[in-house]
Amino acid sequence: MKVLLIYPPSTHTITTNVPSEVEEASGAYPPLGLLYVAAYAEKNTSAEVAVLDTQVEGADLAQIEKRISTYGPDVVGIQAMTFTLIDAIETAEAVKRVSQDIHVCLGGPHVNIYPEETLEIPEVDSLVMGEGEVVFSELVRCLDEGRSLEEVVGVAFKRNGKAVVTGRRPFIRDLDALPHPARHLVPYRKYTSALATETPITTMMSSRGCPFRCIFCDRPHLGKVFRARSPESIADEMEECQKMGIREVFFYDDTFNVNRKRVIDLCRLISERGIDLRWDIRARVDLMDEEMLRALKDAGCVRIHYGVEAGTPEMIEVLRKGIDLSAVRRVIGLSEKLGITTLAYFMIGNPGETREQIMETMRFAGSLPASYVHISVTTPFPATELYRVGLEKGIFPNDHWRDFARNPSVDFVPPLWEEKFARDELIALLRRSYGKFYFRPGYMVRRLLEVRSAGELKRKARAALRLAKVWLKG
Repeated sequence: MKVLLIYPPSTHTITTNVPSEVEEASGAYPPLGLLYVAAYAEKNTSAEVAVLDTQVEGADLAQIEKRISTYGPDVVGIQAMTFTLIDAIETAEAVKRVSQDIHVCLGGPHVNIYPEETLEIPEVDSLVMGEGEVVFSELVRCLDEGRSLEEVVGVAFKRNGKAVVTGRRPFIRDLDALPHPARHLVPYRKYTSALATETPITTMMSSRGCPFRCIFCDRPHLGKVFRARSPESIADEMEECQKMGIREVFFYDDTFNVNRKRVIDLCRLISERGIDLRWDIRARVDLMDEEMLRALKDAGCVRIHYGVEAGTPEMIEVLRKGIDLSAVRRVIGLSEKLGITTLAYFMIGNPGETREQIMETMRFAGSLPASYVHISVTTPFPATELYRVGLEKGIFPNDHWRDFARNPSVDFVPPLWEEKFARDELIALLRRSYGKFYFRPGYMVRRLLEVRSAGELKRKARAALRLAKVWLKG
């Protein structure tokens, strides 16, 4: 049995409301979910496993078909996110052009929200629901032994043209039991980030599940129950990455600092073992303190992403973010003072938000000592409370995300929360926001003085040029 896991191209990615120039500058990151699935299948099945990251390898559909023909897989697993659904479908079509006998399985956030709609895609044979590691390996063993997929809890498949869903498997509690991602199956030295000061980079997850209740966010395949790996397991993986020649790690946890003791213990372990990696986390300001920041700094953490979202208390409450803006200023200031780079996230165009409140968010962002900001127009995504409320209030006259899942189109543009502003007004305000933050003379001089290598200068120069385009279009 041969298995090929494919991270599809981003040729037809649904237009988000972050300027394309900003997205293009972000870099190339490994498909962490697929690498976890691959590692578990390598360990728990007899299958030969390969991974194709089409994005980092620049593979188009013709090259994908060639790789499939050369490798000869029995099962192809494809990651499916709503934004890349069309590319996932085109990848599935490429598989079936090579051979109708290849079993095509999709997994990822999209299939968990819209399983029945996804199974209507002719080229899709099955879906993996929830966390993919155990379910996909059981699916592979089942196919290899000629047994019915109905025996596997956590899959969906077609029988006589109708969807069969075998239920939902409980979330994995012991994350330490999972093998580390199979980075050896991808060209791991090619991964980069515009934020990184060194390359190659990789991504890691030290926990799954977010216990907070922001109305704009949901990851149904990972759940809301916080589950964390032990400091020993995380340190082991970091040591593996260092031995591979990886220089910087981006942690993809929704909130890295939920458990204070775990963070402190991990930092101590990293220092004790002499792990020499730069790393990056996502954290909440209300869970951060000076002792934790000093421990993070001493252990090699060089960058922290803070979700701020708004610059007015009213919008913080609307979004149910649950933070205080004075804490934002204090924690970001302390982080920068200790030498940790910060990136603050903001959203504009929220429910009930006025122009003055948007301008106040811009002013607040510009007043922070943050190294970077990431600003987007609020987009109600499927399965979020924000989207549900928008449907109930008639902000959205129809369930456009479900309609897209049923009939994917390259022309689809996700509606915004256009209660007070038209789309064009919001996009113009967004571009203005980027210009007001990044093209302050003092800010630009400070960033230049912090550059430590020619490679870093080149990456940041490219990012700056793209940001200039954002501002000029505004």
